[in-house]
Amino acid sequence: MHQLNQKSLDALKNLRNHVCPQDNYQTTKRSAVLVALLPNEKGDLEVILTSRSSSLRTNAGDSAFPGGKRDPEDVDLIATAKREAMEEVCLPPSSSQVITLFPPVLSRHMQVVTPVVAYCPTLTTTDLFHTLSANPSEVSAIFTAPLERFLSSRPEEYDYFDMSWIMSSHRVHRFERCGADNFLLTPPRPKSAMAQNEGDTSASPSYSYSNDGDSKGGPEAEVVDRAKVGWPVYGMTAGILIEVATVAFQRAPDFQVYAHDQLTDQDQIVKWYNQSEHTFRRSSL
Repeated sequence: MHQLNQKSLDALKNLRNHVCPQDNYQTTKRSAVLVALLPNEKGDLEVILTSRSSSLRTNAGDSAFPGGKRDPEDVDLIATAKREAMEEVCLPPSSSQVITLFPPVLSRHMQVVTPVVAYCPTLTTTDLFHTLSANPSEVSAIFTAPLERFLSSRPEEYDYFDMSWIMSSHRVHRFERCGADNFLLTPPRPKSAMAQNEGDTSASPSYSYSNDGDSKGGPEAEVVDRAKVGWPVYGMTAGILIEVATVAFQRAPDFQVYAHDQLTDQDQIVKWYNQSEHTFRRSSL
C-alpha cells in the first residue's frame, strides 16, 4: 500500500475544505463524472482517466473521467458518478470516498456535468492491473496521471487554443502524453464475440503496463508502443482537472487559464443556459 506524502495529505485537506457554490441549473438533463484520486508509489496523487471507445456515438476516442447521464434510479449525482465508474472501469462504489463537488460545467453538447471528487483510500496506481477492468463497449483504455501535472505547461506536452463559445472566447487546454507510465488496454473484441457477449466485460481481456517496464497480458507490440506515448487530455476534462488541481495544491497554473475576454462569471453562464435550455431541448428531438 502506497502512503500519501505530506503534499498529498495537504491537497486532500484543501479539497475537503472546498465549498461548492449552489447549483442553480434548471434542467433535468444532468450528468456527473467521478474525479477519482489515488496515490502512486511516491505518495503523489494521481487521477483515474479513460480513453473512450472509438465505437461510441459521441466523444469517441476522447480522454475522459468515468461518468455519464443521470438515471432515474440515481438518488443524486454522486450516485450517478459512482454507478458510471462501476459500469465503465469496475471501480466499486465502496472504494471511493467523496470529498467534495465542484461547480457544474457545460459540455460541448450542452450537458450540465457535475464533477464529483473522491479519494480511493484502499487503492493505489498499481491496483489498476488487478482491481479495475474496462468495459470494452465504452472504454478502450484506463490510465492514471498525476493531478499536479495539470498545473504545468511542460514543453511539447501542453498547448491551447481559443475559440468562440457561448457568449465570449473560450480557452481549450490540451495536455499531451498522459498515462504513458500507467495504463490498461482493452483490445477490441471480434464482431462475433460482440454479438454473443454484448455487455460481458469478461469476453475481452485487458492488457496493462506499469512504470516498472513490464507489460502484462501480451497484446501486439505495436499497440503497447503506441499506448506508451500516452493520451491527450483536453477540453472539458482538462478544464476540470485544472480547477481541481488549483484548489488541491493552492496555487495557480503556470499558464493563463482563460482567454483575454472569456466569460468566467458562473452566475451569468447559468442564467444564459436556463434561458436557452428550451432551445437545446427542442434541437435534440
